Amino acid sequence: MPWTCATTLADVEQQPQVVKIPPLQVALFAVDTKVYAIDNRCPHEGYPLVKGSVDNSCTLTCNWHNWKFRLSDGECTLGGDHVRSYPVEIRGSEVWINTDDPPVAERQAKIIGGLRVAFSQRDFGRICRELARLDFNDLDPLVGIRNAVQWTFDRLEYGFTHAFAVAPDWLYLFQQHEGDTSKQLVCLAELVDHMAWDALRHPSYPHHDGTEPFEASRFVNAVEGEDRELAEALARGSVAEQRTWRQVEDAFATAALAHYNDFGHSLIYVYKTRQFSERLGGDTELPLRLALARHLCYTTREDLMPEFSGYADALAQLDEQTLRDQSIASSDLECPFPATVREATRWLLDAVQSHSLSCIYDTLLNALASNLLHFDQSVDQTFHRPVSDNAGWLNFTHGITFANAVRAVCERHPHLWKQGLLQMVCFVGRNHKYLDMDLDTSQWLVKDESTFFSEVDDLLLDHGFRDPIFSSHFVKTTLAVREELDGASENCRTTLLAAFHRFLRAPIKQKHTRRLAQQAIDLVRRDFV
Repeated sequence: MPWTCATTLADVEQQPQVVKIPPLQVALFAVDTKVYAIDNRCPHEGYPLVKGSVDNSCTLTCNWHNWKFRLSDGECTLGGDHVRSYPVEIRGSEVWINTDDPPVAERQAKIIGGLRVAFSQRDFGRICRELARLDFNDLDPLVGIRNAVQWTFDRLEYGFTHAFAVAPDWLYLFQQHEGDTSKQLVCLAELVDHMAWDALRHPSYPHHDGTEPFEASRFVNAVEGEDRELAEALARGSVAEQRTWRQVEDAFATAALAHYNDFGHSLIYVYKTRQFSERLGGDTELPLRLALARHLCYTTREDLMPEFSGYADALAQLDEQTLRDQSIASSDLECPFPATVREATRWLLDAVQSHSLSCIYDTLLNALASNLLHFDQSVDQTFHRPVSDNAGWLNFTHGITFANAVRAVCERHPHLWKQGLLQMVCFVGRNHKYLDMDLDTSQWLVKDESTFFSEVDDLLLDHGFRDPIFSSHFVKTTLAVREELDGASENCRTTLLAAFHRFLRAPIKQKHTRRLAQQAIDLVRRDFV
């Protein structure tokens, strides 16, 4: 029965009481002529509320951290999480309480409301607690993720960010750890935390509310012309017409690869939208497509920068070539290493004349892995560097995650392979200045893959990074490497694992305080000296 005789009125009037109704502990307080019942465990860290202080306004203070709760309904008026309250009846000399659970919809709404507050404050502890409450109330924890997407997407001024890009990877790990509540909670909490970080204190940047019938060519042209409103209207139309992501991906991918965009982010985001759609879908489709459309319109077109001035001409030359599909052993082809953008581009133009697509891709992937393996970490640690040399570990992991996106997207849309390969070449060349070719890389060779990836899983779930940009790159690189290993040649596989191993053990400098200060001085002084 939901109603339980908890104590006597005389006892609770003498002092607060605790009654155990497994698994519950209920604290009872008598104030004036009323008796109140709430959970005894403080929702913050579990300390006993029965040891708290009650004032004449029926407010209970938990003396451990000064959180305050209304006894009438358990609402937290200072602190964070609310505490559950219970109906009370006085029956003669006895105090009865009702411990029946509220309706499912009411419980879920209350938890999601708490998660919304935790999200708005980026309170990681409370994010964890609210997601755990969904799970222990037998509610779908992914409801929290769906809501977080809705709270985030219109607060991204420039559209899609790493928060959405890493989400499908955390969801994959969530599925992989089925049955392990602790590990699954880490995955979902990290996901929500990153969205909260990217949306934190940002106002809403409304998306265009118009709808246009989706046409692939119109969408590509809208992006090329940076017509954000039209691109968003077309994206909205694709959802209104119930087009699946598979049906519209080619248009988004074509727009992403129309330029060497934003350090490869654009194509990575296209691939991650596919995975996000597959793993969550539903009412997240519209916000994801709107955010991606906005990103594609606002993104940096790096092929227009002097460093990549030869890109358009090289692509025109590639367009005159026919990519070969036959399999040729990758040992038959080597990319010059290290190589400048010009050298790597010339190599690609020569390679396509006599080598297969799979061979060229494998060789470029191996070169990108070699870049990561040989990164001169002093570049990341020193501060006397110009802005143009702001290179770090994440610059090098992007070559791997971009290559992963190239393969995944271009296998489905083969007409984009030439752009994909040429942009991989740009990654090979742009990082050549930051390599340590005297580095002994033998210490990073991976001899036991099973043990290695077991250790990787432990690192991912307890990474220790406060800024989610670093943890997201750990996760994205891990999943990209895993996906690429199956199809890689033995040589590429060895290099890829060693490079990944070195990255995982690298001392990552998360904040470049002196570098940024010095660069600010160097820039500003030019107008005065």
